[in-house]
Amino acid sequence: MASITAVARLVNINPSSKLNPSLVSATKPLFTFFSLKSSYSPIVSSSAASLTSSRAMSYDKQLIAAKKAASLASLLCQASFSIYLSYLIARKPVEMIVSELNVQKGLLQSDVQSKSDKSPVTVADYGSQVLVSFVLQQELPSQAFSLVAEEDSGDLRKEDSQETLQRITKLVNDTIASDGTYKVSPLSESDVLTIIDCGTSEGGSNGQHWVLDPIDGTKGFLRGDQYAIALGLLDEGKVVLGVLACPNLPLESINNKNQNTLTKSSSGCLFYAQLSCGTYMESLAGSPPVKVHVSDTENPEEASFFESYEAAHSSHSLSGSIAQKLGVKAPPVRIDSQAKYGALSRGDGAIYLRFPNKGYREKIWDHAAGYIVVAEAGGVASDASGKPLDFSKGRYLDLDTGIIVTNRKLMPAVLKAVQDSLKEQALPSL
Repeated sequence: MASITAVARLVNINPSSKLNPSLVSATKPLFTFFSLKSSYSPIVSSSAASLTSSRAMSYDKQLIAAKKAASLASLLCQASFSIYLSYLIARKPVEMIVSELNVQKGLLQSDVQSKSDKSPVTVADYGSQVLVSFVLQQELPSQAFSLVAEEDSGDLRKEDSQETLQRITKLVNDTIASDGTYKVSPLSESDVLTIIDCGTSEGGSNGQHWVLDPIDGTKGFLRGDQYAIALGLLDEGKVVLGVLACPNLPLESINNKNQNTLTKSSSGCLFYAQLSCGTYMESLAGSPPVKVHVSDTENPEEASFFESYEAAHSSHSLSGSIAQKLGVKAPPVRIDSQAKYGALSRGDGAIYLRFPNKGYREKIWDHAAGYIVVAEAGGVASDASGKPLDFSKGRYLDLDTGIIVTNRKLMPAVLKAVQDSLKEQALPSL
């Protein structure tokens, strides 16, 4: 596909890691699952699988695979826009196209569906999930595979979704072929459905589980704004590595900028972190990695904070009350997705507040990768009662009311302001 450029370098080794030649060779093509005469057959983990404790493990191989998977998925997401922009150009006057260049309206109406919770899902969401699952299993063929992911194939198996399934399959195959790493037979529609359903693991506190949001911030993606491919790894219920691919996030700071004033990046950012190894940032185009750290400000008045772009995702009024108690002078930076975690990890802001509406249950894929990216950059995260986030309970986070992310110096003051504001507003706990 002409609109997708091959990635000359998808993976940089963590500078702090000491890798031997056999580990580096893990990035070579592996042809484990596909042939002209065989269909897709994933390696599935069992609850009895014996896995080494995270306390004694290095996750270098998994990090290499995760970076490659997220990077390739970001290419697919960008390609999906290019394909449908071409569709627009073929059917609309130039002046209409120009007015839509900063909004990804190129998606055909049939490519944007509504799930049972009324949230949108696109061909890119499904395609990204297929690619990440495919790459992880190709790169780590000897490891038991368990994936907790957002999407399933239920809607795609309906008769009226066949055209959408065909487009997803073509988009995935074109991306794999353009990358050139995997010399495998094209995936069939049946293969794609099977791979999507590899993401139905329940996670938990036993063994290793990948955690994926194939497009975190689908509404941002549809607007042409911020979104992220968010991939984390749990080991015995603890997040041990995370990768955030943010195709529209610029490498420079976005401090004191609102969503609609951000300059879109031509290459995007890749954040990655491994337990006890720090957090690094590089461009998706392959710039040298830079170690990042959260803001070290300890004066709340000098702090700026992030919150969700969509008011339906988090209470802006509650965040405003908390900011007022803290004396924060800067306006909130409102952007979509776990790109907020990435921006916070490099010090663009000092506080991230998330307070969903009553009844909403936080999913682990919405926070796992971002959590470790911030934690390894020196930040801390808790719920409104001050308890650490617990990713060991399955697909959902059991927490008190909301999520607070900041640096260690600010956390006591932020936590007090949160609790005082909750009492004043009498916001029921979730």
